[in-house]
This record gives sequence, structure tokens and C-alpha cells, in this order.
Amino acid sequence: MQAPDIPQNETQRLAALHDLKILDTPSDKAFERMTQLARDLFDVPIALVSLIDQERQWFKSHQGLEVCETDRAFSFCAHAIVIDGPLVIEDTHKDKRFADNPLVIDSPNIRFYAGFPIRPLQGIAIGTLCIIDHQPRQFSERDLKRLGSLAGQVEELLRQHKLQVELNQTASMMQKEQQLLKILHQGITDYQALMSEKRLWVFLMEALRELTDSDYALIGEVLPSNATNALKVHAITHLTWNEESRSLVDQLRNGSLKLTDPDSMLGRVFAYGEVIIADDIAPHIKRSGFPIADTPFHNYLGVPIFSGEHLIGMYAIANSQQPLNQALLDWLQPFTDTCSLLINLYSQMAEREQVMLDLAAARDQAETASRAKSEFLSSMSHELRTPLNAIIGFSQILANSRREPLSVKQQRQVSQIERSGQHLLSLINEVLDLAKIEAGHMTLSIEPIILANVFNDACSTLEDCAEAAGIQLRYTSPNDRWQVNADYTRTKQVLLNLLSNAIKYNSPNGSIDISVAHLVDHVRISVTDTGPGIDPERQHELFEPFNRLDAEGGSIEGSGIGLAITRELVERMSGELGVDSQPGQGATFWFTLPTASPGANADTSADAHPATHPIHAQPSNAFTLLYIEDNPANQRLMEDIIEEMGEITLQIASSAEIGLEIMRHCSPALVLMDVHLPGMNGYQTLEAMRRDPQLQTLPVIALSANAMPGDIKRGLEAGFNAYLTKPLELDKLEATITQFMQTASGKEP
Repeated sequence: MQAPDIPQNETQRLAALHDLKILDTPSDKAFERMTQLARDLFDVPIALVSLIDQERQWFKSHQGLEVCETDRAFSFCAHAIVIDGPLVIEDTHKDKRFADNPLVIDSPNIRFYAGFPIRPLQGIAIGTLCIIDHQPRQFSERDLKRLGSLAGQVEELLRQHKLQVELNQTASMMQKEQQLLKILHQGITDYQALMSEKRLWVFLMEALRELTDSDYALIGEVLPSNATNALKVHAITHLTWNEESRSLVDQLRNGSLKLTDPDSMLGRVFAYGEVIIADDIAPHIKRSGFPIADTPFHNYLGVPIFSGEHLIGMYAIANSQQPLNQALLDWLQPFTDTCSLLINLYSQMAEREQVMLDLAAARDQAETASRAKSEFLSSMSHELRTPLNAIIGFSQILANSRREPLSVKQQRQVSQIERSGQHLLSLINEVLDLAKIEAGHMTLSIEPIILANVFNDACSTLEDCAEAAGIQLRYTSPNDRWQVNADYTRTKQVLLNLLSNAIKYNSPNGSIDISVAHLVDHVRISVTDTGPGIDPERQHELFEPFNRLDAEGGSIEGSGIGLAITRELVERMSGELGVDSQPGQGATFWFTLPTASPGANADTSADAHPATHPIHAQPSNAFTLLYIEDNPANQRLMEDIIEEMGEITLQIASSAEIGLEIMRHCSPALVLMDVHLPGMNGYQTLEAMRRDPQLQTLPVIALSANAMPGDIKRGLEAGFNAYLTKPLELDKLEATITQFMQTASGKEP
């Protein structure tokens, strides 16, 4: 047998692998679906996501193989890492490198192997997506290309995992109660983890350990029976010092092993609902009930979880650095109540979980690998928001209960749940937008564009907002001959983001100046405000996601991710973004874009891009319509339609987030909104409006290509005042707008 060599970049490779923080993590449905898809696509019994660690290969997913890791010396995948390319062995018995390999001679009796390297970070191969058969077989170039496409999807899943871990690590420090609630929200928004019965509980368990400074913890669900209760452990601290302990922990996690001894220290909690406190476990270790007999426990606290009078679960900690007493129990009561709520929620979602899994399996079998990759971010956005909306709804129900009113303390805690949920919902929208950019899913249309058109378009959009805030907006439209190579919509988004920040963070009665400078091969656009300024030592923090420079406690809302997105957009258009500022002297945010080559022709026609200056020439008493649509062609079409109707001032926003900003500062009379938008979709935007006292009565017309009767019914039931379908019926559109105009003017429609 030929053992695999050590790659020359082994140090960097191991660093990249460990940077993912994926080793020894629980199984994940997203990875399981990918390996199942590989098995179905190639009709093989085994498919693995294999990661090559220093001494072992560990499987993030191992469909068709019972073990979760093997020795690196026997690893086929380690050979693929060395050559840093695909490895195909059509018959291992004919390959002297592998003919006497233990994995060939003995279980799993490999006769065919095909592995494709996965390189999620810096292009460094850290493992493979591989398929295995017990019979020799041929493998075509087309097969290899398909395997490579699936490997690319695995890379994306690994990057998403790393992003989620980093988001958890960069969460701001709070009081321990607030920290617990935030971790709770993060766990609930991870829909796939909730359905796998693991990640949600791991979040809660780790929060419990942090709050109590404990080495070990477990959280479980009580399963009633005619004899005595049993405990199904949902999360338990790693106790994997040897093969025996690893096996027991795995059985506890997958639900195949349940705790049943009612007379143990654990059993007295889940069987009888007792609170158990022990400052010295050594005398009781034989009857403790802990599955690992030689675990070095020093103290122990077991707490039952009740729903009303029903015992539904328990949690336990050991080796806590805090005194175990009644004061700690009282302080942990909000955590206990929250666990009760989540266990009930989990039970209600169990049936829906199975339906979703069945639908997902059917979808995966029908879709090609390329479609699965393109739809990943969209489905992730949906799955993240759905359970978050549920927990926000439960918090509102608890807060408004008349039959069982909450105490002042509980009201404060539930209010924090809702506020954290609302903030996290906004955060998720922006994180997904950033993830689209970093993953290359945001398509840019780079072409020569005229800067004057972008200036007029962006400034017209925010002129009324600046005026409402008492801010003077000053700019001189650049020469029409000044052209840059960029994406028109994204350039406008960059300018809108900078202008919006300059309005929000300005001084009372301040001003904003926009200027343009022509460099050698770039154009520099600057936005200067008269705000409080920024310390030069902290300016680099502006572009870090979620860093608001200590503005979290202020009255201006935000997630701290807008400038990170803006910088990504500028850099993807081959430009730079920076800031010049001193405390007390305002700030200048600038960005550069490459100039268009001489002779390049930009579309200079009046309808080349949406512009709002001509529309603002309408009379001051004109009816104002806000149109939220990200497609430039549809924007231009609406401009033509409204121009023919007359007596209407049209404002255009390319996203729901920008549209909400416009509504709050300069309220239109009517909103016409496309349902399918980047970031927040139409339904989510409508929900946000109905929760906002300033916007809840503003009429909204939905516009969608979903034209089935059920789609229309759903839209009207959701609260849209009207629902129009694409392709547009102009007579119906004009009649609908006219009806709202007459209602606004007090006339009979």
C-alpha cells in the first residue's frame, strides 16, 4: 500500500481547514442532502464530504458509511489533496497504490473511487467530495464535470458555515441575560439546525455554559411513558476522550440512547421534576446517571423545565465556577421559561418539519446541480426568516396576553426578545446581500455610463429626505462627457448609501456637498457632510460588518453592514472606497470608478436609465406614487406610463430598504411594489410597514408575475390594497391608480 505524501503547503492547508471551524461539528442537513444527491446522481452506495486533518480524515457527511472518520494513512482523499486535483480510480485491484489498502481488502471494500478537491478558502484544497462503489466502473469527463459542480456547492456550504460562526463570534458584548436572548435568536433562525434536532439545542447549551461559567452542560426533552419518564438528550458537551465515550455521545445525540434511571441524579430531575444541587459529586458518582463514568465532575445542578404543570424537559450543568444556590436558580428563570417556550414550539413544528424534509428531498431529486447552486441563497433567506417570524409572533402573544398577564420583569424580557428579533431580521437581510456579493451571486453589468445621469437620479431620490431632515444638499452635475465603466444600478446604490448616511449622521441644519474629480484613469466622487466627524484611529472600523462605532445605543437605527456592502460593490467595479475625517470637522466619503475608454458610447437617450429630475417638475399638489422595482427596464416602462397619465409625481426605489427610507422621510400617497425584490421581498416589506405607526395606513399595490388565483388571494389576505399581475394590463393599472387618486382627493371613485 502506498501511503499519501504530505502536501508542500500542509501548514497553510491545515490553517485553512481549522479556520472553517467545521471539524467535529454535528451533522448538517444541507451537507447530507448534497451527499444524497451525489449518490442518486451517480447511482453509488457511498458519498462523502471528507476533510483531511493532521492524522485523520473526518467526514462532515458520510452517506452509506457508518464510521465518521478513518486514519489518514489509508485515505484515498489524502492522495487527491497531494495532487491538488481530481482523483479517479476505476478499479482499485488494478492500481498498485491501493490494491492492498485496508479499505479495499476489508470494509467498505472500495473497488471504484472518484474524488474532487474542495477549496473553500484561498483556493487551498482541504478535502474532497467523493463517491465510492463496491464494483469497478468507468467515469467519463461529463461525470467528472458533474462531480466538480457538486464540489463547488459543498465549498459554498463551508463558506456559509464559516460566515455563521464569524457572525456569532462578532456579536457585541451585552449583559448575560441579553447575550442569552441573542444566542437564542441565532439558534432559532437556523432552520436546518432546528429540524436536525441539534444546532438549536447546541446554541442553548453553550449559552447556559457561558452564563454559568460551567465546563459541561446538557439539555433534553422529557418523554412520558406509562412506567417512568425517559430523557431524550438534544445537546451535550463533548465528552470524547476515547472510543467508548465518543460512541456514547453519538448515541445520545442521534436519539438512539435515552436515559431512563429514575433514581440517578439526572433521573430525579426528568422523572420526578426535582431541582438537584450537589457541591460534591464524588460520593454519588456511581448513581449519578452520567453516561461517562470517569468524567471529572466536581459540582452539579439539574433543573426541570415545566409547561404549566407538565414536565417537558430539563437541563443540567457541571463544574460551574459560580455558587450553586437558589439565587442562581432565580437568575436562570428567564432561560428556563424560554426553553419551555422553545420545546413547545419544537413540538408544534415537528409535523411541518417532516413535510419540509419530504419536499426538499423531492426538489433535490428533480433539480440539477447548477440550479441547486443558483437557488441556495434564495432558499437560505426564506428558511432563516420563517422561524424568526414565529418567535417574534410568540413574544407578541406573551406580551399582550390578558388571561395570563406577565410580570414587569417578564414584560421586559419578552420585549427584549421582540426587539432583538426585529434587529436580527434586518441584519439577516443585509448579511444575505453581503453573502451574495462575496459568493459571486450578484451579477454586475459593466458598461460605459454617464455620471450626470447617476447624480441626477440618486440626488432626486433623496432630495425630499434631506429637506425633511433640515439638511442642504448641494451638488453640481458633472459634464455629460464624463463617463465611467460601471454598473448603473449598483453605482446608484453606492451613492444612495453614502448620501443616506450623510443625512442620518449629519448635524442639525447641516449640509452635504457632492463633488467629482478626474484622475488619470479614474473618476473620484466625494460626499462631504457637516456631521460630528470620525476619529482617524477608528476609521478602518467603518467598513467592518456590524461595527457601528459605538452608535448602537443611539437613536439612529442600523446594522453596521451598509458600508461593508458599499465597499464590496465598489471594489467589484474595479474602484476604491475611503474616508477622510477629523473629529468635529465632518466627514468625506469618496469612491473611485475607472473612466470609460476613449470612443466608448454610453446610451444618452432620455430613457437610458431612470431619472427623477423631470418628474419633480410636477405641480406641488401632484399625487405622489412610489414605485419599488429593481429592474431598470421595468422602471423605464413605469416612467412612460405615468408620464402619459399626468398629475402624478413618480419616485423610484431599486430595493425595499431604500423604499422604506423614502417613505419615512417623504411619505408618498401610494406605493406600487414588485413582490420579488432583492433583500426584503414585497410581503416582508408590507409587514414592516404595517408594524410602523407612520406607515401602517399607507396603501400598497402588489405587482407580481405570480398570477394564479391562490397567489392573488394570498396577496390580498396579507394586506395588500390591490394585487396586479405581470405582464401589466395598462388599462387595469391606470384604473387602479386613478381609484386611489380619487380616494386621496376625497372624490368618489
